[in-house]
Parts: sequence; C-alpha cells; structure tokens
Amino acid sequence: MWKLKVVVLTMLNPTIAMSDGIAVEPDYFAECSVPGSGPKEINECYFAVGDEVEREMVQAYRLADANLQAFDLENSLESDRSTSALLQEVQIAFENYRKLHCEFPEREALGGSASINATIVCRVELTLSRIEQLTEYASIR
Repeated sequence: MWKLKVVVLTMLNPTIAMSDGIAVEPDYFAECSVPGSGPKEINECYFAVGDEVEREMVQAYRLADANLQAFDLENSLESDRSTSALLQEVQIAFENYRKLHCEFPEREALGGSASINATIVCRVELTLSRIEQLTEYASIR
C-alpha cells in the first residue's frame, strides 16, 4: 500500500526528486499551490496549466509539420510516404495513448477530489515530452 501512495504523491507533485540524480521537470503547478487556495481554485489552475501546455504542443506540431513538408519537397520521391503524413498519424496515436495512459493515475487516486489533478499532471508530463519530440522534428534537414 505504501508504494501506491508514493506513486500517487509523485503524480500529484512532479517536483519530487527521483533517485540517481535524474533531472526533474520544472514545477508547472507551483503557482497552483498558493496557501489559502481552495479546491476550486486549485483545479482551475491545473486546468489552465494543462491548456497552456496543450497550446504549446499545437505550436510545436505546426512548426514540425511545416518543416517536414519542406523536407518532403527536397528529399522525397513520389513513391515515398510523406513524413508530414506520418507525423499526423503519429500525433493521433500519441493523443490516443495519452488519453488512455492518463486514466491510470485517476484510478489510482481512487476517484478522490485530487484525481482530476493527477490526470492533468500525467497529461502535462506526456505533452511536455511530446513537445521535445516535435521540436526535434522541426529541426530535421
């Protein structure tokens, strides 16, 4: 049971340091933990952070897509599969994976009042990882 609590706690607070000196993401949710904030304000803040990160991913996707379309024009044969089309398929697969994967933290929180925040933290963490990938795709030449 203790291990489950640590997992849930880690999902709720992504700034908890991990062993072996692994770098931890900046705490995007720090502003949501202002003393005196009620559950409604905290939830609204978590949703706002999630929305902002989602917008960043859309921007990164658009930049990667534009770059890959240019890459296709310069390097692909007509018979080749378009890297831009592949990016679109991968993005859809990522979004499906993220949706399903992030249901687990909510279930681990046993449907409590913090369960939605656990889901948002999960989505933000995966989305930040995806933004890094998309940024790499945007630099392919």
